[in-house]
Amino acid sequence: MNTVVQWNIRGFRSNFEELKLLLNRLQLAVVALQECRLGEGQVPPRGYTLLLPQGGSPGGETALLIRNGTRFSEIDLKTGLHAAAATISLEDSNRLLSIPASQFPSFETLSG
Repeated sequence: MNTVVQWNIRGFRSNFEELKLLLNRLQLAVVALQECRLGEGQVPPRGYTLLLPQGGSPGGETALLIRNGTRFSEIDLKTGLHAAAATISLEDSNRLLSIPASQFPSFETLSG
């Protein structure tokens, strides 16, 4: 299936079983994740590649899960935001898609 999904997962490890169910049932091509809170040595679900922001480290907030066999190339983002992006070539399609996963910092409203 050539489906792309975005999910604010609110913890990769705490929702890992739900993520695996989603991937197995829908055979998603790409999942853009926010609020991952990846732990040290976290591995992607079987059949998927985990793409982290360049220079990203464990504990990161965003990631892309890309189904193995899906052609992609990482996009080198020049930004201070925590973001990962890739250009994806989906099966049975002559089009390329640029897919980002980003997490914007929360801003506090100050009143004076």
